[in-house]
Amino acid sequence: MGRREELKYLFIITVIFIAACIETDIYLPAFPDMMKAFSVSEGTIQGLLTWNFVGICLSGPFYGPISDSFGRKKPLMAALVLFLLGSILTLFAVDFSQMILGRVLQGLGSGGCFTLGTAIIFDAFKKEKAVQALNSLNMAIPIIMSLAPMVGGFLNYTYGFRSNFLLIAVFVLVSLFLCLFFFKESLLPEKQLPFQLASIVKDFKKVLLHSAFWQITLATSLIFAGYIAFLSYTGPLFVSEFGVSKGFSPFFQVIILCTWTIGGLCLKRALNALGSQRIKKTGLILCIIGTFTFLFTSIITPQNPYLLVGSFLPYIFGANWIFGLYFPEAMELLPEIKGVVASLVTSIRLLIAALTVGLVSTFYNATIYPLTIVVLVTLAVILPCLIFYERKVLLTD
Repeated sequence: MGRREELKYLFIITVIFIAACIETDIYLPAFPDMMKAFSVSEGTIQGLLTWNFVGICLSGPFYGPISDSFGRKKPLMAALVLFLLGSILTLFAVDFSQMILGRVLQGLGSGGCFTLGTAIIFDAFKKEKAVQALNSLNMAIPIIMSLAPMVGGFLNYTYGFRSNFLLIAVFVLVSLFLCLFFFKESLLPEKQLPFQLASIVKDFKKVLLHSAFWQITLATSLIFAGYIAFLSYTGPLFVSEFGVSKGFSPFFQVIILCTWTIGGLCLKRALNALGSQRIKKTGLILCIIGTFTFLFTSIITPQNPYLLVGSFLPYIFGANWIFGLYFPEAMELLPEIKGVVASLVTSIRLLIAALTVGLVSTFYNATIYPLTIVVLVTLAVILPCLIFYERKVLLTD
């Protein structure tokens, strides 16, 4: 594949990923206004994230095997249509139940964007270039995401919370247009597998019984869950309980997303200087430092949003390095069924994130402590997963 074709694939996937990613971040600053508009509590409003992730989790396992048999384009088109329908429903929802339904439909669609986008990258690029392409996405997308809360806060302040959902709908419509007219099927016909239910079940079983898959997936999923829980929990908490203005609140989310971006920008240079094993260890150490500084800050100054966010930044930086190195390894564990692997990785990651956000919102008590406890528990699972995985890799080598 020529350089021009590679850049075209990367551009299309980037736009599709942006549409799927900003729908979880852009409207977070609008939570307080949405609470008033729909007359719901802090815990209830976080259901917009939880149910969205449920939609992604329900759809994710289907896109992978279907695309392995029928190609990537048709399932991607179907996913974008669902995504667009959900975006339109959230735009015009008159009560909270309609908003939840729209978020589920958005999840059912964006699940395909995540799963199929990842599979397309590994179709279109060789292994080394695929890793580089993913790293490029990990750097480019968070830059856009870091601007999303600020843009969302401005739109909410100027035009109301529905303007956020209008922008999401526009991005999805552009993605649908690009996919329809410019995306060429990336999975060659000779590589498409016969659609056999027994074979699909066998492939799922093969992945789900793979110990290394679970070790990587649980670790990266819980790191992602801690990050998402922090974003969703602190938004309404800072405004409702800590006295932060809704106009200033998006800057806290921007700082966190910018930290993730800086981690991605530093990753390639750090890899060249230190190698992947040292970077993995450094990323894990930073996550440990971030977790315990956040714990100490929660105990000493539990109502200081500046110190709470600042103490968590090492975790975010380290999480980027861990995610950036371990996620490509998961995709290459079973290269002959990448679609199934991609669908399960995406679904499990977002299911864990949904459960984590739901758990934190259930125990919402107008303090930072439920979030602190959840971050500690996730770290307690992440550490043994990565340690056992690395030991197995060393024994295999």
